[in-house]
Amino acid sequence: MESQFGAVNYNYWYEIDKTKLHSEIQLKFKVHYYDSDTQQFVQDACNISYFKHVWDNTMSIFLLPFVSATSRNAILNRGLMFVASSLLFEEMLSHCFRKESVLDIGAGDGNVTSKFADLFTSVYATECSPPMRNRLQARGYHLMELDTWHQRSYDAVSCLNVLDRCHEPYKLLQDMYNTVKINGGTVLIALVLPYHGSVEGINSWERQRDPLRIKGVSLEEQLSSLILDVLKPMGFELNLATKVPYLCTGDIQAKYYSLSDCLISLNVRPQQQQPSDSDSYVVSNVSH
Repeated sequence: MESQFGAVNYNYWYEIDKTKLHSEIQLKFKVHYYDSDTQQFVQDACNISYFKHVWDNTMSIFLLPFVSATSRNAILNRGLMFVASSLLFEEMLSHCFRKESVLDIGAGDGNVTSKFADLFTSVYATECSPPMRNRLQARGYHLMELDTWHQRSYDAVSCLNVLDRCHEPYKLLQDMYNTVKINGGTVLIALVLPYHGSVEGINSWERQRDPLRIKGVSLEEQLSSLILDVLKPMGFELNLATKVPYLCTGDIQAKYYSLSDCLISLNVRPQQQQPSDSDSYVVSNVSH
């Protein structure tokens, strides 16, 4: 994880060696840039006062025995997240034929959701944390229950930095496949790479029970494997992929934190058109 108090080369957040991507992905990979929404988030994070951070840290220690880190952030209105700008989300969702409904899985406080919510008539969301659910409700989003959200269909489903934070990412992907509309629907996934899957408890983290079987070491290798070894065999078809910083407002130690995030736009393919085993991606065959 990168943290920041001083100057940084923001272009680094978007850089990738496209020659190390599988050729099928190179054609659909977009190199983004440090746009105005991202600049504003970083500026706002840098403007949070030191005394606010001290207060939040003190209250977080008090709340530590009772609630998870996610819920503490919701209660204190800290730890705001940023994945992509409204402009980039609009481009990533441009393949969505109709924009009547979108579901954001694990939406947190809705700060990220708000960047694409205006593209849709109705916004639905799921979230485990009760304080975060309250923040989503305050934004006017329709809250869905964790065990029933997949019983209806949506024009788009977003799952932003959740696949590495749940015990059963394959089941989640299958539910997403089953709920997004086949004709013109879009699935939007964000995942921090290199991949490290863990699940949050109240005061601890534990390993995923069924982690994604992603091959490779570098971001480029793992992105290729994620798309070709995990998503494609499940019936997902790549529209567009890009690399962005997954940003979080900071604390006493740093103004903000960032991780390398891959944002992936997908269509769904009917099950009878599944690819053969020969389409599997092998790390040693990456073109250089």
